[in-house]
Amino acid sequence: MNYEIFKMNNIISTITPTTIDGFLLFYTSEDRSFNILNHLSLINILPSNIIIISPNNISNEEIKSLELKFNIHINILIISYDYFDKLIPYLKEINGYLNRKNTIGLDITCMPIPLFTQILNFIYKHHKNIKIISYYSEPNHYSLDKLFDYTAYDGEIDIKVIPGFEGKTSKLNEDKRVLFYILGFEMKYLNKIIPQEINPDVIVPINGFPSFFPKYKDIALINNDANYYEQDIEIIFAEANNPFNTYNQLIQLKNKFSTYFIDIIPAGTKPMALGACLFAIKSKNNDVRILFPFPSKYKIKQSHGSGKAWEYQI
Repeated sequence: MNYEIFKMNNIISTITPTTIDGFLLFYTSEDRSFNILNHLSLINILPSNIIIISPNNISNEEIKSLELKFNIHINILIISYDYFDKLIPYLKEINGYLNRKNTIGLDITCMPIPLFTQILNFIYKHHKNIKIISYYSEPNHYSLDKLFDYTAYDGEIDIKVIPGFEGKTSKLNEDKRVLFYILGFEMKYLNKIIPQEINPDVIVPINGFPSFFPKYKDIALINNDANYYEQDIEIIFAEANNPFNTYNQLIQLKNKFSTYFIDIIPAGTKPMALGACLFAIKSKNNDVRILFPFPSKYKIKQSHGSGKAWEYQI
């Protein structure tokens, strides 16, 4: 794999020249849920119809209000969180929307990582001629009420492969595995189950820095409670809002661990997870496995307000 340069714009200060034929977003009660639509509407590049994916039913009144506000037609696709590890029927429905599209906008702002990674993988495999532009709106701040006891997920955690990213498997003691672990805030408990569920030979922690706010880098390290520095484990850093920086860091790590099978847990920011997804998609022979700590329940609202809005031309 070679290093790659991608294009990343702050869409507040940069007007993209691209015309978008289709647009997908995930709707939640987050304040930033429609922030990207607001920006794209202002520069008149929204397509005439979009898909809003939601875990809950949206009222007809709310749909009509959004259609009038943005002058678009909205298609609603209800996908329960319970189906994020078995999306095939829904991907077929999304496929119908993708037909005859040249450029797709994918808003990953509120879209859970297992969902947008599968959608991206599907587009790359079945719609090779479609250009993909991903969008992300940073939060103004996260809901860190319990600073050092934060959880983004509720209930039991089950570490499973994200469908489409099975990578390579090996028999016990046949080959070594390295885990590239992209840190989030909430994973203190994950350090207890990683050795049991994955049992990697090496763990390489990757922390978001520069982060959205300086303190987030330290909160992620403290909450993981893994004592990486005391264990003399090198912590790798990648920009929290830049998927391409994560992508290129992973290429360096792949070269360093060239004899290992690779696992990735993208538990950090959505842009960093996007970089991990691109890395896996572009790897030869689909040899990268992406795992995710699937919760029994997702928290509905994890942040407040809207920060910088980004466009990633991938």
